[in-house]
Amino acid sequence: MKDLSKPIERLDRTVAPEQSGERLDHVLAAWITWRSRSDLQKRIRAGTVLVNGKPVKSRTKVFAGDVITVMVENPGADAVDPDGIPIVVLHEEPTFVVLDKPPGVVMHPVGKHVYDTLMNVLHARYKRDFPELDVTPMVVHRLDRDTSGVLLIAKEEDVRKRLGAAFEGRDVEKEYLALVFGRIDVDTFTVNQPIGPDPLADNKTKMACIPDGRASYTEFAVVERFARATLVRCFPKTGRQHQIRVHLAHTGHPILGDTLYAEGREPTAAELGLPGSPDARVLDRQALHAARLVIPHPTGDGRLAFESPLAADLSALVDRLRAASI
Repeated sequence: MKDLSKPIERLDRTVAPEQSGERLDHVLAAWITWRSRSDLQKRIRAGTVLVNGKPVKSRTKVFAGDVITVMVENPGADAVDPDGIPIVVLHEEPTFVVLDKPPGVVMHPVGKHVYDTLMNVLHARYKRDFPELDVTPMVVHRLDRDTSGVLLIAKEEDVRKRLGAAFEGRDVEKEYLALVFGRIDVDTFTVNQPIGPDPLADNKTKMACIPDGRASYTEFAVVERFARATLVRCFPKTGRQHQIRVHLAHTGHPILGDTLYAEGREPTAAELGLPGSPDARVLDRQALHAARLVIPHPTGDGRLAFESPLAADLSALVDRLRAASI
C-alpha cells in the first residue's frame, strides 16, 4: 500500500475500456484536469509521460489495459506537513481510530490536492508517532470535503474489510445534522427516492433523484425552526453518493452553502433574514455535520457509539439564526 507520508514521484493510471482507441493527450486531459492541454503535451514531448513504460507522442492512441505513467517533477519540493490539518481523536484502539473531521479538508489525494489531505497527514503522523507499529491508516468510509464530524479510519487491512462490510451491509447507524433553506413545518418526514448520476448535469459527480437510480432512503426529523432556515437531523438508511444532499434538495430545502444542489441559492444575510450587509455570505461551506456513528466492534464484541458536537461555524450560525427568529 502506498505510503502517503512520502512525496509522490509518479502517477499511474490504467486506460479504461471506454477510453480505448483515444489519443494519449485526450485521455491525459480527462484525467489530469488541473493542467492545461498544452502543458500536458509539453510533458509528453519532454518524455515524462510514458505508456507501458515507454515515451510516446501526443497523438499516440492508447488502448484498454495500457498503463499511463506521469513522472512528477521535483517530487521532493513539497512535503507533507504532519501538523497541517488539526487532528481531533474521539476514540482510538490498536486497530482503528475515530476522528472529528474539520470542514474544508479533502480526504485523500485527488486533483490538485496531492500532499495536503487528511490521509497524507495521518500517514505522516503515524509514521512519526508509532514507527514501531508501522501503522498504515486506511479509509473505511468517506465524508465530503466540506462535511465535518465523525470519521472512522482503520489501521489494519482485515479490520478495514470487516468495518467496510458493516457499512455495505447497513449494520451501522449514521446520524447527521444539516441546516437547510426554508422553514419545514412537519416534525418528521422521509424521502424514498432512487439516486443516480444527474443526466442533465455537466458535472459528472452530481447526482439526482431519477427513476432508474439505486434505491435510496433517508429519514429526517426537525430539530429547530428559524425564520428562514431549519436545523434537521438526518438518518440515511442507505449509503448513496451525496444522498442527504440530494434528498433534501429534492424536498425543496437544500442544505445551506451546497454549491452543487442549492441551484444558485446563496447563504446570505438577506436570504436567511439576518442583520448585516444583505449580500454578505454567512457560511463558507455546506452546512452538513456527521453527528453520530454507531458501529459493531471489529472483534464482534458489542457495538460502539461515537458523537461529535456541532462544528463551531455551524453552531455560531445556529445562534445567529435563533437570535434573529425571536
